[in-house]
Amino acid sequence: MKTKNITKDVMLMLLTLLAVSVSSCKSDEDNLPGSPTINQITTIKDMLTPITGGDMGDWIAIQGSNFEQTDSILFNDVAVNIKDVYYENNALYVEVPIKMPSEVINKVTVKTKGGDSSFDFNIAIPNLQLTSMFNEYTSPGDTIKIYGKFLSLYQVDSLNTVISFGGKESPVIKATDTYITARVPLDVQSNIRVKAINNKYNVEAVCPGYYQDKHNVITDFDPDFPYYDAGTLRFVSNGPNPKPTSGNYLRFEVDQATYPNGLGWFYINQNSFNYTLDMVHHPENYTLKFELNMTLPIKTTTFFIYYYWAVAPGPLRGETFNVQNLGRWQTVNIPLEKIIPLGNTGTSTSYSLNMRVEDFSPVEQIAMYFDNFRIYQKE
Repeated sequence: MKTKNITKDVMLMLLTLLAVSVSSCKSDEDNLPGSPTINQITTIKDMLTPITGGDMGDWIAIQGSNFEQTDSILFNDVAVNIKDVYYENNALYVEVPIKMPSEVINKVTVKTKGGDSSFDFNIAIPNLQLTSMFNEYTSPGDTIKIYGKFLSLYQVDSLNTVISFGGKESPVIKATDTYITARVPLDVQSNIRVKAINNKYNVEAVCPGYYQDKHNVITDFDPDFPYYDAGTLRFVSNGPNPKPTSGNYLRFEVDQATYPNGLGWFYINQNSFNYTLDMVHHPENYTLKFELNMTLPIKTTTFFIYYYWAVAPGPLRGETFNVQNLGRWQTVNIPLEKIIPLGNTGTSTSYSLNMRVEDFSPVEQIAMYFDNFRIYQKE
């Protein structure tokens, strides 16, 4: 009897524990969040208009329900850093990651403790881009800096990317997300295209412009484009300081001792030039390019660039004549519509390009060097 009572007591205890366990499991199931649901995706600026795709780097709102316990969000197979995701009012605010997917399925997936939910969303993969050369007249053998976009996305580096100078290849020396550097080949030609060739993703990017551009040259102060203006020929120099970027250049240096009365209506550059009719009628499609080396920033001096004397020129100051690094040659652009006005209907193309300086007493000290004036058609 004693044994029976013990067995009965044990059975009752097991049944009680089982009941508690079932009750506990049921309670845990009741506390699980519901499966997430994505209703629509919008931009964060317009939360009412659905979008079907976006670019890498865009901020979007994933709208739906049961997002409170989101564990991860994937664009294709690329996960975002969940710490950078914001949740409010049934919406997840997230930046489309700038990272190349291993597999493109064009879906956004939200994963929570309650389940997963996917939604069709086309993530545009931007092209590898080169945007400009720091100095288009970088000397052969020297290191050139080339600006670009999405360089990190394509993992551009010295192992997988070369720079082609008209077919002559040079490996990338350094790469950041905004620029790359490479050595210009010694036997490179002028007037050639510069291209990045990325072997990791089998893509190429061509830089706008030309290396040592010889199209529509106004003057480079060298024998191939001679400069004969007697009044300002004294400013033409070939160094030694600064070292030329391309043969002769225009040297313009001002201080109080040299110009005690200041400069007014003072021309430093006068050149004849035959424009094209398209330049005259559509200056918005062109830009004046030249290489500029400055050792001091411009603060008060004013420049005027004349399209002949047919149009009164507007003043150009330090915001135009500006470089990133003092003491280095850099390619500078001035939109041609700042020199030739929009809406010009004239038919004469044989004019000139002249540069005048105003620097009144007491003069601002200037050390500026110019080279390779040319007109470039935008691409």
